[in-house]
Amino acid sequence: LLALGRGPEDAADPRTWPELFLDQVRRTPDAPAVVSGAQTLTYRELADRACALARLLAEAGVGAEQRVGIVLPRSVELVVALHAVALAGGAFVPVDPAHPAERIAQTLTDAAPVLVLTTSGTALPETGTRRLDVDALDLTGDGLVRPVRAEQAAYVIYTSGSTGR
Repeated sequence: LLALGRGPEDAADPRTWPELFLDQVRRTPDAPAVVSGAQTLTYRELADRACALARLLAEAGVGAEQRVGIVLPRSVELVVALHAVALAGGAFVPVDPAHPAERIAQTLTDAAPVLVLTTSGTALPETGTRRLDVDALDLTGDGLVRPVRAEQAAYVIYTSGSTGR
């Protein structure tokens, strides 16, 4: 996963994104972490939701470096989902729900995620991948779900480039 040191002097002690995130939650639990329109989550609220979703992901079989498709618009739910996949040890594959269905299907087929996080209102092409609708979940909880190693993959990004693939 993303290995972030605190500086060159700490290169032998890399910190993972989940560790850094949970450290920030402990330091500033009531500070705003995410603002989207009129919705604001504190670090504590973000951690509670992300950890609860991470536990559901782990129960669904998400583990080290397993890919999870995230087909969500830019929103608080997207930030929660990104953190949840990291906390579960998975690697997220962000997909813009506004992309054409063919491109979404191509990305999800190629990435072969173990499941896709989306909303019940999002139409997805049939790829055979299990779907988890985040808007139907009760997200309460806290704590790191699985140990995460600094060398684990954190994400898989697809760009169109000049070929569209």
